[in-house]
Order: sequence, then structure tokens, then C-alpha cells
Amino acid sequence: MLNDLQKDLLTELVNVYVGQAANMLSEIVDKRIVLNIPEVELISISDVDPGDRRYNIFFSEGHLFRSSLQFGYEFQGKAFLMFPVEQAKVLANICLGELGESVISNDPNLMDTDLDVLKEVSNVLLNAIIGEFGNFLEIKLEYVLPDIELIYVTNSDQQILLQNEVYVLVLHTSFLLADTDVTGIIVIALSMNSISSLLAKMDALLEAGNG
Repeated sequence: MLNDLQKDLLTELVNVYVGQAANMLSEIVDKRIVLNIPEVELISISDVDPGDRRYNIFFSEGHLFRSSLQFGYEFQGKAFLMFPVEQAKVLANICLGELGESVISNDPNLMDTDLDVLKEVSNVLLNAIIGEFGNFLEIKLEYVLPDIELIYVTNSDQQILLQNEVYVLVLHTSFLLADTDVTGIIVIALSMNSISSLLAKMDALLEAGNG
């Protein structure tokens, strides 16, 4: 749905937003966090290719950590932060200062302290990104606090993660903390009106830049 210029602009904007969020997270956990979004896409859920490795998280069987943030008013949708549970555990361990061998874990069990940290990370990250989209569009936003959940995805329900969504912004994310790379995905499901507003604003900005 995005042309090359729109995709480049959106990737640039999102990286500024997540850079600001990473700085906030760095202060919270007292560790330097580098958060990079190498690619941003606006896609239809029906067009997601199960064979595309970038979307493994939608189709892989196993335990998954998911945080979701509902937002509305003039810009409406729902934002999700998702990690395979092993990656979520690594992120929580590093934020809690549990470095060394304990950082790498295949244990799908997240403790209450892990969930508290992950909820704080999700809250900062999703609020920062959605808030900046609101600022970019110069519109008012309303939020509810993020929900977090641990789910087990089986072969029979792999696409249930986003079954009610039609069009989504997909932000492929990479956290770099303590020389450990943690990868996850941010998905922002938007109403059609919100997508239209975002594209119109970007086109106006691109046109002004070429003027």
C-alpha cells in the first residue's frame, strides 16, 4: 500500500519515535538501549505470506508474549508488541540486571517480576510511538493502559493473533541491550480513516519537500 517515498518517510519517522522511546527506557532500566526499526510496512493481513521469515511470529507454533494498547478518538486502532517468550525472557533478564549465562533462557515461564518489567517496557514503547503519531497528525488521542498476556499458539490457530484486523502497520524491531540482540515485532492495526489520514499527511509533507 505504500510507495517507496511513503515507506522511506514512514520508516524515518518511526525510527525517530522509537529512538525517543529507547532513551526513556534506558533511563528506566539504567542501561543503554538501542532500538532499531529497519523496515516498516503497511499491509493487509490477508496478504501476509506464511513463508516470509519476517512474519515468523505470526505463524510459528509456541509460547508468545503480547502486549496491546487500545487508542482512539481521531486516530483509532490497536498497537501490539510481540516477542517469542524466550526473547521476552531475555529482555526482562537484561532489564533486571541478570546478565551472564542467565540471560539466555529457553524457559517459557515468566515470573511476576519479568511481567512487571515487560509491561513497563511495553507501556513506554507503545505510548511513545502512538503519541508521536498523534503529534505528527496534530490530532487528539485517547488511550487505555496496555494489556499483557502470555499465549500459546498452535498450528490450528496461528493467524488468530490478528484475526479481527484488516490493515496493519508492521514494524520489525530489534532491541540491542548489553550486546544482546532481542528481536520482536510491533504491529499497529488502524481503521481505514486513520490510514487515510496518515497517508494524506505524509503525501502533503512529501509534496512540500519537493516544492
